[in-house]
Amino acid sequence: MKKYILNAYLFFAAIVLFGCKKAIDENIRPFNDKSDKELLATLDGLALATNGNYALLVTQSAGDTQYAMNWFNLSELKGNNLLSVTQAFPQTRNDSYIFNNSPSQGPTAPFWRMSYRLVFGANKIIDAVQDGQGAAYDQLKGENYFLRALAYFNMVRVYGRPYYENNASGLAVPLSLSSMVDKDYAPTRNTVKEVYTQVVADLEKAAALMTQPRTGNPNNYASKEAAWALLSRVYVYMGGTPSAPQNDYNTKAIEYADKVISAGKYTLLQGTAYSTSFAIDSKTNKEYIFAFRHDDANGNKINEFLIARDVFGNPYQGEYAASPDYMAILNQNPSDLRKNFITVETDKRITLADKSRNSVNKFNYQQIAPPGGFDFNAHTRSGTPYLRIAEMYLNKAEALAKMGNNGDALIALNIVRTRATAPAWTTVSLATANMTVFQAVLNERRLELAWEGHSSYDNFRNGLAMIRNYTDYSTNTPLTIQANDKRIIYPLPPGEILLNNNLEQNPL
Repeated sequence: MKKYILNAYLFFAAIVLFGCKKAIDENIRPFNDKSDKELLATLDGLALATNGNYALLVTQSAGDTQYAMNWFNLSELKGNNLLSVTQAFPQTRNDSYIFNNSPSQGPTAPFWRMSYRLVFGANKIIDAVQDGQGAAYDQLKGENYFLRALAYFNMVRVYGRPYYENNASGLAVPLSLSSMVDKDYAPTRNTVKEVYTQVVADLEKAAALMTQPRTGNPNNYASKEAAWALLSRVYVYMGGTPSAPQNDYNTKAIEYADKVISAGKYTLLQGTAYSTSFAIDSKTNKEYIFAFRHDDANGNKINEFLIARDVFGNPYQGEYAASPDYMAILNQNPSDLRKNFITVETDKRITLADKSRNSVNKFNYQQIAPPGGFDFNAHTRSGTPYLRIAEMYLNKAEALAKMGNNGDALIALNIVRTRATAPAWTTVSLATANMTVFQAVLNERRLELAWEGHSSYDNFRNGLAMIRNYTDYSTNTPLTIQANDKRIIYPLPPGEILLNNNLEQNPL
C-alpha cells in the first residue's frame, strides 16, 4: 500500500489541478497554477478539490475503470435480480456472477484503488479545514466526511463479512484517517466493527457540519439529509438477523429514516412521474437524496451491462437482463408501475427458441453513443442512484419488523408498495400468501431497489441464502449460496498485498 498511497496523492493533485472534464458541476473551472497547500488555503480551492473528489465516483482515472461501474459489478452480480445472457468478460463481470472470486478478478483492484483515492482526497480536505472557520468551510468539510464514510461503508461490505458475524474479530479494510503518511506507511486491516464505528462517527460529524447545502443540483452533493439517510442504511445493516435482532441499532435506523422523511425535501413520485423517474436528469429527480452525476465526458457505464446488443450492434454489451425470478415477483401484480423499468427486447445471443429478454432501463437516460457500429461506449447521462427516499420507508419497515412491530412496519411498507399501484399488504393477505411481514419487506426492497447496489447484501446481512431459481448462460442448474459461504465477500487485490505485506488475504 506504500507506493499506492503516494500515487493517491499524486492523483489527488492531478484531479484538482488539471480538472475533471467538468464532471459533477457544469461550473467547475480547472486551473493549474497553484500547489496543494495554496489550493486548500482558500474556500474556492477547497470547493474545487471537493468537486474533484465527487468526480472520482464517475471518472475513469489512472488506468482504472469507473468507480460507479465497478460498484455496480461488485454489489449486484452476486444477487438474483440478473440473468446471464452471454459471457463477455469472464475475469471481470462474470467472475462475480458465478462466485468464482479469482484473486485476479478485474473489478476488485480498481475498486480498491479508486476507493482509497477517494479516502485520501477526503482526508486532505478534512485535515485542511478547522472546525468553526465558517458555515461554508464546515459544509465542505462535512461533505468530505460523508464521502469518506461512503467509501468505507462500500468497502466493508465488499471485503468484510456481514456485521452480525463476529464483527469484533472479522477483518475488513485498513482505516486511514489522516493525510499525513509517509512512504513506509503499511497499515493492517481493521475489523468490521471498527470500520462500522468509524463510518457512523464520520456520518454524525458530517450531518453536524453540513448546514449550508449546495444549490443548483443538490442531490449530486452530500447534505445533512444524505448523511442521515446513509446512517439509516448503516444501522439497518447493524440491526442483526430476524432470529437475532439488535434492536438498539434497529431503533437508530428508524430514527434516521424518520429524520429524512420529516425533512420534507424529497418526494415519493406518483403515477407517470414515478414510472418515468429514471428517464430524467438525476439533478431534477425529487426521489434522489444522493446520486452520482454523469455527464458526456463521464457517461454512466452501467448501461453496458444491461443494454441489448441489437441497440448498438456490440456483442460485448448487455450480458445481463432482469432475472426470471425477479420478473415472477414483479408480474404478480399486473398494474405494478415498476414494469416500466423493464423493456422487452430481442437478443439473438439467447440460445433458446424464445430470444426475448427483459432489459433493465433504469440507466438508459439519453444514450451518448450513436446507434450502429461496434462501440464500447454505450454510455448514458443517467445518474447512479445511491440513496433514495423510498429506501428510507423500507429501512424503517425492516427495522420495525425485526422489532416485532408488524403493524407500523406494514404502514411504512405499504407507502412504497401502493405508490407503485401494487395492492397493500394486510395481515390477512400475508397469511394467504404464507409470508411474514419481514419477508414482504425484503420482497419489496427487491422490487423497488433492484439494480441499485442492494441485491445480495439484503440476503447475506440477514443470514439468508441467495437463491437463483433459474438457469442461465453460465450454469445449467439453479444456484444457492449460503450466507456463511466464504465466497460472499471478495478477495483483496493481490497487487495491494504485494505492496503491503501487512494485509491479510480473505479465504479463497
